[in-house]
This record gives sequence, structure tokens and C-alpha cells, in this order.
Amino acid sequence: MPTSDRIKDKRPSPPPRNNAPSITPVFPLLLLETMRDMDRPDEFMEDEDVALSLPRRLGLSDVVGVQIRRFQNEVRLKQPQSVSQVEDLIRLVIRRPDADEIFNEAGRRMARHVWHQRNGAMRQMVRLMPRPVALFAASRAARRLFARVVGRKTRFSVSRWPLELHIQNSLTARADPGGAACAFYAGAFSQILEQYTGRRYRVQHTECEARGGAECAWTVQIAG
Repeated sequence: MPTSDRIKDKRPSPPPRNNAPSITPVFPLLLLETMRDMDRPDEFMEDEDVALSLPRRLGLSDVVGVQIRRFQNEVRLKQPQSVSQVEDLIRLVIRRPDADEIFNEAGRRMARHVWHQRNGAMRQMVRLMPRPVALFAASRAARRLFARVVGRKTRFSVSRWPLELHIQNSLTARADPGGAACAFYAGAFSQILEQYTGRRYRVQHTECEARGGAECAWTVQIAG
């Protein structure tokens, strides 16, 4: 496709000019809540020793519980988090074998959180839009969302045709050399597109800085 056919929603975002905390506390809160929920058993076996089994579930530990309550308070106070704080939390989660699943679901929850912050009339109006218009609205919403979660010293862009997300100097790639944490952005991107259009999308992580790429990039296809 010719370069002229690539339609950018806006110019790539400039990085913040200072080192002040710049990440919404909703990001670490949802990441910990997702881990907790995945560790919460559906039911206990009759002969299960809860005192022994629960400590093995990191998400149900007292330490995680304290952190969740702290982030809940910082969400209420709208207190931005530093990049280093979020990177430390990512390094904790990537030790788990189900890390990519946790990050993907946390990203989806982030998109749902943003969606439900919009008023009901607006959400109903979006669902009545023609698909090209809805995709345009979704790409703008994605840009606003990623501005809250990519961190300082980070450039990103969201293109509408083809549907792509590009992040340079991604904090997830820096914190996780295996690249599993990047599933957070894939989950958020696919979910916000689904919320705005009512269709499911498959988001592929086609390039990753953690794996030697020049940037992190995701492309989108309609699922099914």
C-alpha cells in the first residue's frame, strides 16, 4: 500500500518533557486485580488445607492485597505512577507461567474501564455509527488510552488504515526481555476496538523491542 494511503489519527505523540510520574494508577491496579482473580479458586476441595494452598497463590497473598488497596486509594486520588514502579510490578508478574494471559486480560480490563467512564448516551451513539466512523472513534479512544499507560520517554502512534499500533521504547519491553508483558497493549487495543464496533479483532504483535525489533508494533485483523 502506498505511504500516502496510511492514515494517521494524529502525529506520533511526543514524550513527556520531564521525569514526573506519568502512568495512570489504574494500570498497576488492574494488573494486580487480574492476577488475584486468576489465583482465586472457584471452589475448595473438601480435604484441601486452605492454610497451605492459599500462600502458593501469589495473587491472594497479603502483600498483593496491601498493594491493591494502595493502588485503589491512588486511583481515587488520581495519583500518577512512575515508570520504575510499574516496571517493578511487571517484573513480578512475568515470573509466572501464565504471565501473558494476565497481561492480556489486564489490558482488556483497562479498555473496559475507559469505556465505562464514557456516559451511557455516548456509548449507545457509538454503537449506531457506521463501521468506518466507529473505527475512527475507536482509534482516537485508543490514542487517549495509550497516552495514559505507555510512560515517559515513549513515542507511540495509532493508525487507522491499516489498523496498527506502534510504540517506541516500550516500558513493557524494557521490563520483560521475553516480551510477554506486551500482551497488555494487545489486549487493550483489541478490546477498545470491540467496544466501539461490536466486532471481535485479532491483534498480532508483529515486532517487539524485547526480541530485537526497532519498536513494538501490533497489527489488527477482524477475527472470524
